[in-house]
Amino acid sequence: MSVQILNLNPCYDHWVIISNVPKTPNVLRGDYVVKLVDGKGLNIARVFNLLGFHDYLCINVLGGDVGKIISSKCREENIKTAEFWINDENRINTAVVYEYEKRMLMVNEPGPVMTPDEIERFIQYLDSVIEEKSTLVISGSAPRGFEAKHMSRIAQMVKERGCRLMIDISGEWLRKLVKFEPEMVKVNADEFKMAFELSNLSVEKLYEVKKRYKINVLCVTLGKDGSITLTEDRVFHAKPKLVHCDFSVGSGDSFFAGYLYKEAMGKSMEERLIFATACGMANTLKYGAAIFDLKDLNEQLPLVEIAEERL
Repeated sequence: MSVQILNLNPCYDHWVIISNVPKTPNVLRGDYVVKLVDGKGLNIARVFNLLGFHDYLCINVLGGDVGKIISSKCREENIKTAEFWINDENRINTAVVYEYEKRMLMVNEPGPVMTPDEIERFIQYLDSVIEEKSTLVISGSAPRGFEAKHMSRIAQMVKERGCRLMIDISGEWLRKLVKFEPEMVKVNADEFKMAFELSNLSVEKLYEVKKRYKINVLCVTLGKDGSITLTEDRVFHAKPKLVHCDFSVGSGDSFFAGYLYKEAMGKSMEERLIFATACGMANTLKYGAAIFDLKDLNEQLPLVEIAEERL
């Protein structure tokens, strides 16, 4: 299964770790820094590399000096990428981790603006890159200027090519893309409730959305409480037995990557969700998004509970 990952809004992240209470008021001095390329699509690609899955291509929109750094770091990590360059600058995001208080603060820059001409050229570029009958994963936000109508054009193009569409996105983009009968929607609970104006996430409500938009697999992640996944006639509840910490940035992306990997291996839904959940759990063990190793992953696999019921 060839997987092409659309990573429209990549970034370069700095995680500044503060181990002890600062001695000087209003001045934070980091004890060490974790630097990495980020963006939901790049996180999926990083996990694919860890798992030894290389039948993928991560399509990045890059610009400016930060874009050059992202491009260089992707090569260093052997992440397989295709690059579309724009004039504006990619974003740098900063995570301040107050280790002594077990909390963190994320500061995300607004990111670049794509001009109408760049958007048109990008869609044409995708037309030359996307393989027929492949899987296209649309994951994460887009640069400013890139609207839901542009996402719809991409979705229409890939569906006409017989591609499977799998999405992890929020807001208006999610509401637009579900109209193209995606193979899978993987989204966190808050984003799902906001997009579809739901007050709760009962199985009945989820099934109603799934049926209305002809979504084959609907997976809603619930943070510490795991996930709920609806297939054609089953509901799966996957949950970690042990929650290690609150530093979960990238856990949803790691979950999605683990699911896609096991699906490519032809594994059952139960096996996919156990493995995906373990990937999300392993992600919380180290600072940085989608940063863990196989030892971390293997230790989490026995710590996943899964239950199944008929719809």
